[in-house]
Amino acid sequence: MIKLFHYMGLKDFINLCNAHPWAYIALIMNFGVVFVNGWTDGPNSIATLVTTRTMKPKSAIIMCALLNALGVLVIGAFAKYISALVGGDVSSTIANLVSWGNSSIDEILCAIACGLAAIVVVSLICTYFGFPSSQSNCLIGGITGAGLALLFLGKGSSIMLNPWIKVIIGFVGSLLLGFLLGYFFTFLIQKIFAKVSAGKATRFFNVGQILTSGMMSFMHGVQDGAKFLGISILIGAILSTSNGGDYASSIISLSGTWWIYVPVAIFITLGTFMGGYKIIKTMGKGMAILKKYQAFATDIAASIALLLATFFGIPVSTGTVKSTAIMGGGARRNFKRVKWNTAGKMVLWGVIVFPFSMIVGALLVYIFIWTTH
Repeated sequence: MIKLFHYMGLKDFINLCNAHPWAYIALIMNFGVVFVNGWTDGPNSIATLVTTRTMKPKSAIIMCALLNALGVLVIGAFAKYISALVGGDVSSTIANLVSWGNSSIDEILCAIACGLAAIVVVSLICTYFGFPSSQSNCLIGGITGAGLALLFLGKGSSIMLNPWIKVIIGFVGSLLLGFLLGYFFTFLIQKIFAKVSAGKATRFFNVGQILTSGMMSFMHGVQDGAKFLGISILIGAILSTSNGGDYASSIISLSGTWWIYVPVAIFITLGTFMGGYKIIKTMGKGMAILKKYQAFATDIAASIALLLATFFGIPVSTGTVKSTAIMGGGARRNFKRVKWNTAGKMVLWGVIVFPFSMIVGALLVYIFIWTTH
């Protein structure tokens, strides 16, 4: 018998996937969502860098893709140490959103696949309309909706309280913290550079904005990479129970496993290379026309917000954090020049996708069960 209580190797994992083919479908869906995430959410990191003409789009996308990958690799390797330090990380928060009750392993894996399919559907709709999709809200909504569908079907699943407290904190915090930090750092930069000549300031921000946008790209890989690592860990933990493994212990032991986080890094990189130019335009100019110093400040603000959330194991929407940071930076310079109508629609869209993806996830589970029975 494979000993899964403390350790699951790649060969063990593949053998269990062979015994439960739905695991392959769930994994393929997860990697597909990671690809879409890089495509639709990655451009948030470099939107202001491109629209201020500090870097050409192709060069910015290459930088973003590579730093996204680095962020995933770093959080994949060190998540278990963060979890031990503060009592949880983003990947474990995602893996513990739902208690699956007395559902069979194949039913759970099917539900996970349906929840992930909901993310793809909602994200593509967002991309079509040029809005940055909230991958965090889509992911949480899709998986939760799938879990609730099993609950209503009498499978005894339930929503876990502690992870959901973090979800709610992240949901509200991503709206407030980004704006406040964006406003504060724009104010701080204005004060520091008040007596610096325009030429020197421009030269500084040309370099500085590349660095801060790179930091934002890295933090996007850290925060969003951790969410999808959580799904891969969830799949592995579910499989472990089929061979006598303990679900909670398996989640801990799978954290930091290279064959869990390396594929996520590869697919988020490939997705980022797709570009997302329409989203870059919407993010960079649709809400507020930023000067280079404002773009510099908003990238710092968004990166710090993502760093704090990740450290405390709170999943947040990177798109919402960046959007509200842009709003805060724009408001500090000129409150009236912020396009509040567009900004409000983008934030509202990020809020709407949560219940929308929950409904889609639940419907997909019902549709599958209806068509197979």
